[in-house]
Amino acid sequence: MYENYYQKYESEEQEVLVLIQRCLGAGYYKEGNYWDMTAISLGMVFPDGSCVIREGRVEWPLTEEETKGEYGWGRLARGQICRLKLRRMKPSAVPEHTTPEKFNAWLLVEVLEPAVSCPELEAYWEEYQKPVELNDEVLGKLTLNRELDWLEGEIPWGDGRMSLSLEIDTDDTETWDKARAFARKLATDAARWDSELRRFAAKELTELANDWQSSDEENENAPELTEEDFMRRIQPESLVLSWDGNLVAYYDDDDLFFGHVIEISGTESEGLKYANIAG
Repeated sequence: MYENYYQKYESEEQEVLVLIQRCLGAGYYKEGNYWDMTAISLGMVFPDGSCVIREGRVEWPLTEEETKGEYGWGRLARGQICRLKLRRMKPSAVPEHTTPEKFNAWLLVEVLEPAVSCPELEAYWEEYQKPVELNDEVLGKLTLNRELDWLEGEIPWGDGRMSLSLEIDTDDTETWDKARAFARKLATDAARWDSELRRFAAKELTELANDWQSSDEENENAPELTEEDFMRRIQPESLVLSWDGNLVAYYDDDDLFFGHVIEISGTESEGLKYANIAG
């Protein structure tokens, strides 16, 4: 049943101590009619005693029924240190956008011991859980979310505040600096950016909003929305910026789309590109 899936991995099996960050979830393989469960690992200790602290992926195939049982979400848990029998993913099976070392994917063959002691991994897990905060002179307090590779905070925006998330590479502090520099540009010119985001969304979505509103019997006799109405009604919620210049802003729709969020995206170099509804 899983022959094609197993072909992505080398035949050699290794017994490895693994520190689990979390169970990420399952993806569906339509061709084989099965699921692929993935857990994120933080570090591994190999049979030769070498300890490698690097994020990785531990994957295994299973049926839909098995996703609900012991082989599904609960098989590997946050903070668990276990002894696993693994097979490394072949370099040819690694996605093109990354490298085998960075993707670091393994097939889970068997859970040999669900709980083991390992001083190196235990010490890293203790350090990993400590909160990391920094104070930026413009952005205020930012907190590292290790699981999402984000710096999180809030910034003044218009008459209120905007939730801020900065996508970074946790292990590369240069990306922290680039993301913060990008965020400062927006934060120090928030009024202009807020106006541009509202105006762009209104230009792209006012006609669609009128279609949605006219489909509701309670609003069928209401006057048609103008772009100015649209701009005034939507309200800022959150801003997601990446260290390499991508931007996504989310605005509350004030029920223009019956509770869906308005998503506006673009890049630092090219400006705003898309506006749509989500959620």
